[in-house]
Amino acid sequence: MIIASAPAKVILVGEHFVVENEPAIALAVELRARTIVEPIQKYERIYSSKNYGCCIKISDGKVSTKGNAEVLSPIVKIGEIVEGIAGLRKGYKLTVESEIPPASGMGSSAAVAVATATALGKLYEIPLTHEEISNIAYEAERIVHDTPSGIDNTISTYGGVIVFRKSEGFIRLDVDLSPIRVIIADSGLPRSTGAMVKKVRKLKNKYPKVLDPLYHTAGRLVIEVAKALEDGDFKRVGELMNINHGLLSAVGVSNLKLEELVHVARRSGALGAKITGAGGGGSIVALAYADDVQKIAESLQRVSERVFVLEVAREGARIEYHCAANNMDTF
Repeated sequence: MIIASAPAKVILVGEHFVVENEPAIALAVELRARTIVEPIQKYERIYSSKNYGCCIKISDGKVSTKGNAEVLSPIVKIGEIVEGIAGLRKGYKLTVESEIPPASGMGSSAAVAVATATALGKLYEIPLTHEEISNIAYEAERIVHDTPSGIDNTISTYGGVIVFRKSEGFIRLDVDLSPIRVIIADSGLPRSTGAMVKKVRKLKNKYPKVLDPLYHTAGRLVIEVAKALEDGDFKRVGELMNINHGLLSAVGVSNLKLEELVHVARRSGALGAKITGAGGGGSIVALAYADDVQKIAESLQRVSERVFVLEVAREGARIEYHCAANNMDTF
């Protein structure tokens, strides 16, 4: 048996604008998706999700399904990719379970994809690099989000804090975030990342002379946030997060519920609060000093479906357990 995991993510600043090649900053946070792989003798592949209660079985060229099996299409794709890289066939049962709420702006699908690629790489005994794992997960993300930026699979693979730009890749920021906590408040409103990205792109194409400067401003804001993080100036980070929220409102991805959550967090003592992810629903992210977290979280719990108080996950994709069939060693 093999168990691999990958963390959720929060985009601190830069979402939507990152799709058009502006930079963004993402944090990995300690909520994890896990993939459990059990080898089986027969050449068949069984994929299931504990969260969704669905299953796909592929055996002798036949496909059978149970429940809403379409949600498993990305991990089936990963199975095909890894098998192709390995150049050999193995039978297995693969089960996904995740602590990350779906459609919440926390990169649930990317974390599942990264954990799956990591686990199958171990099963096939392929020494996949972090870059290869991220690239494989990106192919699965394309099924979910059509034209993803790549930031979700990157931060979930590598962990920590990164500055990401679509055309240039990413750099890791070596920053001390121990004095602060990340608070996530879920609006409870579902949304489609792909649909929201298309909505924003349509608006930008309609008013390019108006929105091009706004996109440039968003990129400059990210650079300023990176400097503030490196300086440990979290007050400045919070102020810039608030400005970024205003930019996201300007491109049409906020709503009354998200505004309520953002302003409750700010009034309760957050350094900054904004939409995280695609908007239109999903979650907001607030940054706060550890001493202020309880008050903020209690205030948000009165108006939010779910509230998470999280630390940054320094580690990205990892093997949590490996029991070899022959010698039963664990690693």
